[in-house]
Amino acid sequence: MRPPEDAPGAMDWMSRGACQDEDPELFFPIAAGGPALEETNAAKRVCLRCPVRAACLSFGLKTAQEGIWGGATPEERRAMRKHPALAAVPMYQLADGQLPPGSRPRRRGGTRSGPLR
Repeated sequence: MRPPEDAPGAMDWMSRGACQDEDPELFFPIAAGGPALEETNAAKRVCLRCPVRAACLSFGLKTAQEGIWGGATPEERRAMRKHPALAAVPMYQLADGQLPPGSRPRRRGGTRSGPLR
């Protein structure tokens, strides 16, 4: 059984994060696209080498934090909560748009050319 986040020592992983040596603003880009995209990608590169990335991502998923946590943006974490299989995908695959079989959300409805899959 894991201790709750407010238990003494439960958040010790934060002090071991690769982000500790970086500018905190890097992990809180002002937009999701445009020029801020390079900032987002730079933050994700830091996360790729982080020894506590899994704990950080778990925290971000549980607490709905703003910014980059565990290498995922708020939008990516929302998708992971809706489709838990995405949380198990290596970050470099998500960055390339590769999803595991069966994890791509199906769209409902149809188009003039027929139903969507």
